[in-house]
Amino acid sequence: MAKKAPVQATLSFDESESGSAFSFISPVKDPNPLPPKEPSVLTVSELGERIRDVLDCELLTGITVTGEVTGYRPNSSGHLYFSLTEKGETDAAVSCVMWKYAAKHLAFPLKDGLAVNITGHVDYYPPSGRMQFIVRKIEPAAGGKTGLYLQKEMWKKQLEAEGTIPRPESEKRDPPLFPKCVGVVTSRTGSVLQDIRNVLSRRYPLPILLAPAQVQGAGAEVSIVSAIESLQGKVDVIIVARGGGSFEDLFVFNHPDVVRAIRRSKVPIISAVGHETDTTLSDFASDRRVPTPSAAAETVVPDRTVLLNNLEEYRRRMHDRARGIISTNRSAVAELKMRVDPSRLSRRLDMMHQQTADLEERIKSAFSRRLKVEADGLEQLRNSIFKGAKTRISTAVLELSAQKEKILSCDPKKPLERGYALVQMNGAVIRSKEQLKKDDRLTLCLSDGEVTAIVEKIS
Repeated sequence: MAKKAPVQATLSFDESESGSAFSFISPVKDPNPLPPKEPSVLTVSELGERIRDVLDCELLTGITVTGEVTGYRPNSSGHLYFSLTEKGETDAAVSCVMWKYAAKHLAFPLKDGLAVNITGHVDYYPPSGRMQFIVRKIEPAAGGKTGLYLQKEMWKKQLEAEGTIPRPESEKRDPPLFPKCVGVVTSRTGSVLQDIRNVLSRRYPLPILLAPAQVQGAGAEVSIVSAIESLQGKVDVIIVARGGGSFEDLFVFNHPDVVRAIRRSKVPIISAVGHETDTTLSDFASDRRVPTPSAAAETVVPDRTVLLNNLEEYRRRMHDRARGIISTNRSAVAELKMRVDPSRLSRRLDMMHQQTADLEERIKSAFSRRLKVEADGLEQLRNSIFKGAKTRISTAVLELSAQKEKILSCDPKKPLERGYALVQMNGAVIRSKEQLKKDDRLTLCLSDGEVTAIVEKIS
């Protein structure tokens, strides 16, 4: 069926009597009508391409949107699917997806109800005909405790990635057994300092060097870092302490600057922040974490009452041991005296008795002096005295044995008393039959005299 030619209307701008600016006049036919233009027909995929071209613009690329996570659906492949929703007079939502390669850098766990800022671009997915927001980065947007919690998780991942936390067990240092000075990083006005002083004065009085610091609020991390650095090389151990408080009050001890300062400290650091149930990132970088400041003070110094009891016990044991050793050696000396001719050993035994007495006095004197040494030399004192006493006594025993053998070996009559004879010829000792021939005159030395013999037969 042929299409009709379009009818053209003429528009006149002549004023009419009625004052109208323009009016329609009767239509006229176009003598040379144009063929009609066929409308463009698109496929679905072509329409999708046009939509994607329109969305690929500066206004919808590299943008950041804030809202609340809803419908969170993590996929087993590692991709994250959720909606970003805005609640208000008119609810609004946008479908979002975070691909696996971007999701693996997410610094905190995502869940429904979190307020976040997402950065990415808008895209159109032709297979399902759905427009969605491709998320490249997610950051916490909520304030208060939720925002601080997310910030802590981000810092934790960052510090773990750079190897600052956790401190390996092999790198954790024990505080000195007997420190000479303890450094404390805490508030000057809080009760924490007084608690530490009370414990140290009761257990093991020693100097305390306070590096006052702001332990909460804006700029507190700068104050804490400065305090830790100021104590380097001046103390034997550092206590970083703060009393109990809310999550927000203790939050500064999660700050990366504070955690790094604790990790790079040349001096062992004890973390005593909050109570036993409170955990901060500083705990993971310190050499030891304790539940309270008072517990930290108990950790860095020994109990002097226990030390004194141990000293007395060591003194008693060493004294008893020394007396036992001396008594044993006295018995050995007495036995040797009975077995050896007193006339020949009298002077030597007297000398050795004197040496034994001198040795006993020196050991006792050494014990008395060593027991008065300060507690920090206890371990070295015990080893030195025990080793010295053992060496001296062993030396005395060896000397006695050597003298005994020497004396016995120097007595030529001892073998003769058992029936042996010393054979000589012309004053020379005969040790082999090869030295003899028939008719040689020999002198046989016996225990009670000499006998002359003539060699008759050599076999």
